[in-house]
Amino acid sequence: MKKIIIASLVASSFAFGASDEQIKGFYSQMLPPNVKVSIDERIKVQDDVEAIVVKLSDDKVSESDVIFTKGDFVFPDVIDLKEGKSYKSEINNKMTDKKVSVVYKNESKENIISLGNDSKKPTKVMFSDPECPYCRAELAQIEKHLKTENIKIILTPVHDISSLEKSHLIYKEIATAKSDSDKVKILRKYFAEDAKVPENSVSEKEVAKMNELRQKYFSAGIRSVPKYLDEANLIK
Repeated sequence: MKKIIIASLVASSFAFGASDEQIKGFYSQMLPPNVKVSIDERIKVQDDVEAIVVKLSDDKVSESDVIFTKGDFVFPDVIDLKEGKSYKSEINNKMTDKKVSVVYKNESKENIISLGNDSKKPTKVMFSDPECPYCRAELAQIEKHLKTENIKIILTPVHDISSLEKSHLIYKEIATAKSDSDKVKILRKYFAEDAKVPENSVSEKEVAKMNELRQKYFSAGIRSVPKYLDEANLIK
């Protein structure tokens, strides 16, 4: 389903009642007939400002949007200048944590690459892709990150076949790695810009398995990589 909400359209629609039915009607007038609109949640933000979580779904996929209302006015976001935060980003992050948590709690250990094991440090879960240049830059700094936190990596490539093949080979080789430094060497081997996959080294079935892994997390709200989440929020 294409992205259906344009913030400027929402922001420019100032005067209408913000009841559930009116908000659903406002969204519906911009959407194809097969897209269903429902109100998932209303959250009090500040005084008489409410956040409204709107669910948009067709026969195949669904997504959520967040808008804000005060009386007869709606806004695409509320920014707290004193705290330096976006309430929309904060709510979106909480929704992502909640959805990803359901998947992560049931994830096989073989799909989680663990680096660091210090109980005194927080643990970050990083979703990554061997062919993503930004993920490559993050991996270059991994030793620095490990000084202050443990890292757990799940490979969810946004690129296609070759990246899925590299992901399989990374998991396969890391399964027998004896140390974190060995794991990092394997990661860097396949994250390298000039890394190649040996011909016929990965089967279609193995590629399909990697695709299934990434799709689980895409469906749960992972939209880009690298993406960091606090593990404490995923296992509570």
